[in-house]
Amino acid sequence: MKKVVKVVQALVLLLLASNTQAQYKSLLWKISGNGLKDTSYLYGTMHVADPRIIDLSNRAKPYFDASKAFAMEIDPDAGEKNMMGMMSKLMMGKGYSLQKMIPTKEYSYLDSICSGLIGVPMIMFDNVSPVVIMTIFEEASMGLDASGLQGKAPVLDLYFHDNAKKAKKKIIGIETVAEQLGALNALTYQEQADMLKEEVDSFRVNGSGGSDVVKYYLAQDLDSLAANSEDDSKKGEKFYKALVVDRNERMANRMAEFIKKQPTFIAIGALHLPGNIGVIALLRKKGFTVEPVL
Repeated sequence: MKKVVKVVQALVLLLLASNTQAQYKSLLWKISGNGLKDTSYLYGTMHVADPRIIDLSNRAKPYFDASKAFAMEIDPDAGEKNMMGMMSKLMMGKGYSLQKMIPTKEYSYLDSICSGLIGVPMIMFDNVSPVVIMTIFEEASMGLDASGLQGKAPVLDLYFHDNAKKAKKKIIGIETVAEQLGALNALTYQEQADMLKEEVDSFRVNGSGGSDVVKYYLAQDLDSLAANSEDDSKKGEKFYKALVVDRNERMANRMAEFIKKQPTFIAIGALHLPGNIGVIALLRKKGFTVEPVL
């Protein structure tokens, strides 16, 4: 079924390409108009360590350098200050065991994959929210598929953050840790565990598809990247709304405020940019002109 869906998606993209120009063919977007005194920039990142992604981002350096502030989904320095509170929100609490919530076959496979990819056995995560494990699993498996390059470069968001600190730019966390954790925990723990099981089963049969994701990202093809990505809406309307719809709206609303105060270079996950509910469309609805740069 998943292969059929991907074929249909590819045909839709082909038909669209033959009739109209693709809408989202850039990672870097200029934000202007609507009374702004200075131009700000929006850059789509990928949360994986790959030197090719860092090299590609260097094309945006002049725009990064020209901005007085840098904004990202969460300021990691703020996250460190709230580490104890954050850890408590990641735990399921007394009486919960991930090993009891996932069938033995899937749990054993997940244990072997995670032990190999991140060097930590699953028993260490036994009380952690399943959706957090799923996030780690997806990113680690994607790094493995990305030509084995994981660990040889910093994650792009942190690369920008470190350069912003060195340049003494104002650093803005668009969301709080609590807000992101709230989105991750939109489902019950058992619903999360069931979703994790499906993710593991899919990986066993099809692999992560990480190489395609990286390929589209390096081509700056957000249309294909979005079509190739996992359909989060199938994970439940409540989860999709919290993880995608609500977060896009929250980020767009906050961007609209702080770009009025100073020219800002904004770096958020690339999949938050395209589509009718994407940040680009939401900013345009607010009256801003958002145009591709590179």
